[in-house]
Amino acid sequence: MKVIILRIGIIIVLGIISLLSFKKYSKKIKTEHSIVTSISSRLFDFNTFNLKVDKNLNLSNFRVINKNSGKTIFVNGESKKGIENDYGYRLFELFYLDQKIFEFGHFSKNNWHTYNYELNLKINNSTIDPDLKISRDKNSYDNDFFYKKFEYDNTEKLDRISYLTLNKDVYNVEQVNK
Repeated sequence: MKVIILRIGIIIVLGIISLLSFKKYSKKIKTEHSIVTSISSRLFDFNTFNLKVDKNLNLSNFRVINKNSGKTIFVNGESKKGIENDYGYRLFELFYLDQKIFEFGHFSKNNWHTYNYELNLKINNSTIDPDLKISRDKNSYDNDFFYKKFEYDNTEKLDRISYLTLNKDVYNVEQVNK
C-alpha cells in the first residue's frame, strides 16, 4: 500500500513539474505559430492589460471589462487575467465611476495570438481621452481598431455614441432615443 501511495505521489509531482515546465517554455515562444503555442494559448492566459492614468485621475475609479467573456480585467487599480485567446473581435468596456465611457476593440486574426494592451488615460478639455496601444511581442498592432465614446447629457442619461478611428477621428455618430 505504501508503494502505491509513493508511486501516485511521484506521478503527481512529475505532472506538476511537467506542467510548470510546459508553461515556462510556452511563454517563451508565445508569438510563434506552433502546436505548442496552439495548445498553450488554450491553457494559459498570456495576454496582459495595463491601465495608466495622468496625475489628475484616480486609478481606482476605473474598471475594464472584457466584453467577450464578461470578466473584469481591471478593477480597484489592479489588472486581472481574463483575456482569452480567440479568433475574432476582442472587445473591452471602460467604466469611470461605474458609468461606461468607452468601448474599444480590434480583430484578432488567429486564436493563438497573445497581445499586450496598454491603455493610457488623460484629461483633455475636461473629458477623459484614451490612448490604447496594442502589441504582439515588440510589434505594434493597429489593424481594424476602433473606439466607441459614450456621451451623456446633464441628467447622466446616454445622449449619443460616437464611433472613432484609432486617431480618434469621428466617422459615425448615433443619437440615442430618450
